[in-house]
Formats: sequence, structure tokens, C-alpha cells
Amino acid sequence: MTRLSIKKYRQTSINNKAEESPHQLVLELFKQILGNIAAAKGAIAQGDIEKRNKLLNQAITLIGVLEGSLDFNQGGEISDNLASLYEYAIHLLFQANLNNTEKELDEALQILLPLRSAWEQIPQEEQDKVQFSE
Repeated sequence: MTRLSIKKYRQTSINNKAEESPHQLVLELFKQILGNIAAAKGAIAQGDIEKRNKLLNQAITLIGVLEGSLDFNQGGEISDNLASLYEYAIHLLFQANLNNTEKELDEALQILLPLRSAWEQIPQEEQDKVQFSE
């Protein structure tokens, strides 16, 4: 999978989030990822394979954006751990898409929801320090 940086995502995003701070942009990515997963669960329940596939592919791409923007030099072990979590979440979404099941989506949500919550709790003075790797 091609790694996309958040800077690249910001440049190509159809939502045009360029005016947002890096911290807010990450929150927006989490919102879109989680929304896509929830909608994919609905598509599975409705038997809409095409919609499920589209939503999960979008979620996988956005998780790849987060992963591709990790700074392993400055982030060290935290970046390594986040990369592992993102890769596992992507694996789960692939499996859910392949198997047409919600079980893996629920497991992915159990990984991603605490990450989003932790990101939301970053103090304002630290939010201004958030930068993206090139």
C-alpha cells in the first residue's frame, strides 16, 4: 500500500481542510475513519456489498494517511506502537471486507476509539506543537 502523508492528504482532500491545524486535521481523519466503519456496519446489515467495499477502502486509505505521517525519528517507540496498531486495524478492515462480517469492524473500533479519545485530550498548548513528517 502506498503511504500517504497528512500533508499530501490535506492537499488532495475533497473536504479542503487546509485551514485546519494539524491537530484538528488528525481529529477529522479519525472522525471520517470511524464514520466509514460505522456506515460499513450498516451496509453489511443491509447486504450492500458495493457500499461496504467503498467505505472500508476509504477507511483503510485514511488509516494509511495517519500511519504514513508518523515521525519515527522523533516519535520513537510511540510511533512504532501506533504504526503497529494502524497496521492491525487495516488488517481487520480487510478481513471484514473479505468476510462480510461486523466482528472485525468492532475489533477495529476498539483500537481506534481510544486513539481518537487520547488525541482529543491533548492539552491546547501541546496541540500547537503537532507537526507532520515530510
